[in-house]
Amino acid sequence: MLYIFFKTLKENLDPYKYNMLKKRILSASILFLVFLSAFLFKSPIIFFTLVFFSSLILLNELSRLLKLKSLSLVVYWVLSISPIIFFYFIYIGINFLPNTNQDLFKIFLKDFTIGISFIGTIFWLFLVPLDIFYKKISSNSKFKIFFGYFIFTPMILVSLFMFIEDKSFILILFFMIWFADIGAYVCGKAFGKNKLAKNISPGKTIEGAIGGFLSNVIFVFILSQFYVLDLLMLLAFATLVTGLSIYGDIYQSFLKRRINVKDSGSIIPGHGGLFDRLDSFCPTIPISYLVLINCNIILPKMII
Repeated sequence: MLYIFFKTLKENLDPYKYNMLKKRILSASILFLVFLSAFLFKSPIIFFTLVFFSSLILLNELSRLLKLKSLSLVVYWVLSISPIIFFYFIYIGINFLPNTNQDLFKIFLKDFTIGISFIGTIFWLFLVPLDIFYKKISSNSKFKIFFGYFIFTPMILVSLFMFIEDKSFILILFFMIWFADIGAYVCGKAFGKNKLAKNISPGKTIEGAIGGFLSNVIFVFILSQFYVLDLLMLLAFATLVTGLSIYGDIYQSFLKRRINVKDSGSIIPGHGGLFDRLDSFCPTIPISYLVLINCNIILPKMII
């Protein structure tokens, strides 16, 4: 089946586009296997280590997009990485220090994660639209130092906390984002005619967005074959995830377009930087987490 798929692509695409698509598929497959391998370990150490080093790469890529230098760069790193390191220390205290009140510390970690997620949500819902329309925030040297804290820290903390609390949330959310990305990319390439955000991200189309949503409908349908679900609620949640993933992608394109670069980095062949691959996750994870805990959306408990 894969052979037929690649043969059809080769016949319909010019050699450059075909080779780039092959690179994208191969890179995405390797990333997925690395993530899944870390995820399936009983101990969180592998996953936590992967997330920490990914955080360093993401923050470095964003700092270059924002053109931060000297003292601003130092403050940016301190603000962004401090909550993550603090989370790790609390987690170590819970699990490895004797005579610790684990329940109390877990409640503290949850409240800490919710607080950071709320700050990230304010940024995505209010400040990002202002930046896109008025182009003032990401060009403000005093405000740029907070961007790592707003964009990456909430996503990272929710991923870490939910890995401890409920792996199903992270796994299902990651699959929904991936399905949305893949569906949007494939349908956009195949059927895309009407631009979604012409001046920011010319490659994004309305047809691609619909394809991303339909891909998530397929994913929800697959889940429904194995679990008893509130289909209407889960479809509404999938719609939110699809919209947020496209939103994150568009804002990252906006940041790149401001300094006239195609990719945030070059670490992943065919994709560019790690930020290019995870831009959809940045608004989706913290906002979805807050919606989930406040609307009592019940996701299926997957045995991992």
